[in-house]
Amino acid sequence: MKLASKIAAAGVCFVTLAGCSGSAEPTISSASHSLVGDAGKLLASAFVRDAGVFQVTEKAEKDSDSECAPGSRQRFFRAQGNFARPGQQSPGAAAGLIRSGLAALEYEEVVAPLDLFDDELSVVVVRNAEAAVTFIVSARTSPEPNIRIVGKTDCFEAGE
Repeated sequence: MKLASKIAAAGVCFVTLAGCSGSAEPTISSASHSLVGDAGKLLASAFVRDAGVFQVTEKAEKDSDSECAPGSRQRFFRAQGNFARPGQQSPGAAAGLIRSGLAALEYEEVVAPLDLFDDELSVVVVRNAEAAVTFIVSARTSPEPNIRIVGKTDCFEAGE
């Protein structure tokens, strides 16, 4: 067989295998891994450090069925904190910084920020559909904690 034929045959085999090994559907395990990894990157980012000082309160370590259909489960990541510069930051500015951090991690807005905004409260909802993860950020002037970050996986049927 000529070299060109061998290369062409190898290319066809590679394309065939690559097409078959495309990205798999997410599972609760892979979504939880993405959730925790992205939350860690987010909290370590300059965007979030400029927004506030946070403490992690839940790290997607256990299944929850509270928001899912019967027989399904999901996992949560939660962090809360206060403005980095109390009295100098607005809820919109703090939520915007965190939204920028999530955008850098390839999360897309689900709800326009102005839809859930007033002088006292700002809410951001973003999603990474490929990872099956959504983040909700709320920032408010009072009471403390001023800022809450909740990340959650999609609901998955038990056994997935």
